[in-house]
Amino acid sequence: MGFLNLSKKGIAIALSAQIVLATQAVTMAQAEMLGTDAAISKYTALANRNALMDEIQRDEIRAEIEALGVDPAEAEARLAALSDAEIATMLTQMENDSAGADIVGTIFTIFVILLVTDLLCFTRFFNFTRCVR
Repeated sequence: MGFLNLSKKGIAIALSAQIVLATQAVTMAQAEMLGTDAAISKYTALANRNALMDEIQRDEIRAEIEALGVDPAEAEARLAALSDAEIATMLTQMENDSAGADIVGTIFTIFVILLVTDLLCFTRFFNFTRCVR
């Protein structure tokens, strides 16, 4: 009977020590206020990353990547490794460099060039101009 009491006491001490160590090792959870800016920037970065991933997965983009000799899986891995700031910069460049986006500026530039060449008598494109000579 003495051995049984000793083993119960030993098991109780071992389990108590284990519970104490387990509760001490758990880190305390910290709750803090999450600002609106932080939440929006987190979801914006996620949306930007998904938008670029969708662009890479388009068939014509994949064909162009393969034509350049880059494995599409490697391109996706590199895209996943980019920081949020780099992805935002890349999306800004894509939006600003889209083809035909500044057609009004191009037409205005051509108009001014033709107007000046008409005034200098190099061309005769507009009827409302007269040569300065």
